[in-house]
Amino acid sequence: MDLETIQTFLLISKNSSFTKTAEELYCSQAAVSLRIQRLEKELDCELFIRRAKKAELTKDGQLFLTYAQQLHNTFVTAKEHLLQSKLMEQSEILITSSSTPGTYILPNVMFLFRQKYPYITVVNNVQYTKNVIDSVLNRKYSLGIISQPYLSDTQDIICDPILEDPLVLVVNNEHPWAGRKRIFINEIKNEVFLVTNPNTSLISYLEKTGGFKFTQKNICVVGGVEAIKQSVYDNSGISIVSESAVRQELRLGLLCKIDVIDDIKLMRHIYSIRRKDEKLPLSTELFLKFAKECIETRNKVSAE
Repeated sequence: MDLETIQTFLLISKNSSFTKTAEELYCSQAAVSLRIQRLEKELDCELFIRRAKKAELTKDGQLFLTYAQQLHNTFVTAKEHLLQSKLMEQSEILITSSSTPGTYILPNVMFLFRQKYPYITVVNNVQYTKNVIDSVLNRKYSLGIISQPYLSDTQDIICDPILEDPLVLVVNNEHPWAGRKRIFINEIKNEVFLVTNPNTSLISYLEKTGGFKFTQKNICVVGGVEAIKQSVYDNSGISIVSESAVRQELRLGLLCKIDVIDDIKLMRHIYSIRRKDEKLPLSTELFLKFAKECIETRNKVSAE
């Protein structure tokens, strides 16, 4: 008797069907029948009455059901305790991320993760996207979290999208566009456009999306996202940033959001990256799974 057989028995008792159970277990109906036959032989009793398109528990099957559930629950609990024991040996998770996810998305995820797993500490090194990629390639970190990537030069990285990251155009409240509230996307090429670093993928993304070319002299590198927000507040230029980065400023009326008239949805993605030839440590894999679940839950709440 093994867990796979117990799970098969429990699923059939729930579904009242060998066929549906086989579909859920991604195996043949013959394999399901064989497992039950072996279990019945071991227990020396008949567990199911097989009718047309339906399987009903026998009296012995009903009696065994309680014990099967207990066996399954005991195994799951034991597995969880063993996992926690292993995780406690890996009490520190080192990850690296680019500015937007590292500053405005991951902190809350890290807080919630700490609440659930208080014995694990997550240390996040925030740096430029290119440096995040290099750090993962050079094995300094096993997991990186980045915005719109540029990974065309390497085949050694697995890049998985975690969530969509809406972008917004922000200007100073005294900027002429503040009174208009809407502009055509190609109008931004004539403004001083603020970016975080000279290698940002945002410029190429906007040029490709909007079908225009920036004038190089109008692109101004000011540093991180916080520097961009302060520069826009000082009316030193305009910028397009992650909506999560300016949510508070927009709510307080410190900056002005400008909509785009063109039928364009300004959007980037947040990605997890790791080496193809390197398996994530158990605790890091758990954190990534937890982060995806947190983000999915947040998106569902926002949609409602």
